[in-house]
Amino acid sequence: MPDLIAHPPFPGFRDEAFAFLRTLRENNRRDWFKPRKETYVDELKGPLECLIADVARRMQEAGLPLTGDPKKSRFRIYRDTRFSNDKRPYKTNVGCVFDRSGRKDKSGVVYVHVEPDNCFLAAGFYKPAVKYLKPVRRRIADDPERFYGLLEQMDERGLPVHSRGDTLTGMPRGFADYRDADRLADVLRWQHYLVNRQFEESDLQAPDFAEEVVRIGREALPLLRYVWEAHGEGA
Repeated sequence: MPDLIAHPPFPGFRDEAFAFLRTLRENNRRDWFKPRKETYVDELKGPLECLIADVARRMQEAGLPLTGDPKKSRFRIYRDTRFSNDKRPYKTNVGCVFDRSGRKDKSGVVYVHVEPDNCFLAAGFYKPAVKYLKPVRRRIADDPERFYGLLEQMDERGLPVHSRGDTLTGMPRGFADYRDADRLADVLRWQHYLVNRQFEESDLQAPDFAEEVVRIGREALPLLRYVWEAHGEGA
């Protein structure tokens, strides 16, 4: 179990956190970052770990099947440049996920994204493997009205489900018979099942932002459970 007690409640990100990321965007070099690493640790890494622990405690109290680990659930600021033409060494955002394992499991998460002028929360399934998508698509095809009902429920919560515009050009293997089914054909071509909610930087500077993370976890739970149940996974 992650050590959640050792971390104090989330204090909010200070102005200095967003100033650091803005300046990093213009100075994305190791010789700039290294002498300022302590600022990164104090203003971003530390508060992010507090947020993870705080939210994990709240999710446990709320009975949500999601958790986080202050060490394992956050993403590193260092970019993997081995196979990229973009050799900038650092990300200009920080983020973390909450899932059922606390180990950045891709099968159903709440994601926190901290970036100047682009702060948001997201929940759902991003880039799941084709093997993982198949039983979900089968469940949708077998009972589309239930899936449409889920979409309406999420719309009512202000969290429309989408695929980020990433859809297959043709029908997925095994679903060619649905190519003329209009709306059903469209959702069967989805490659993600996601919801998101935008926030101002000032929202992330308030300690009660931790409750917003819990809130989207609670409100997105029907979507998460729909996909988990397609795999015979209860939660």
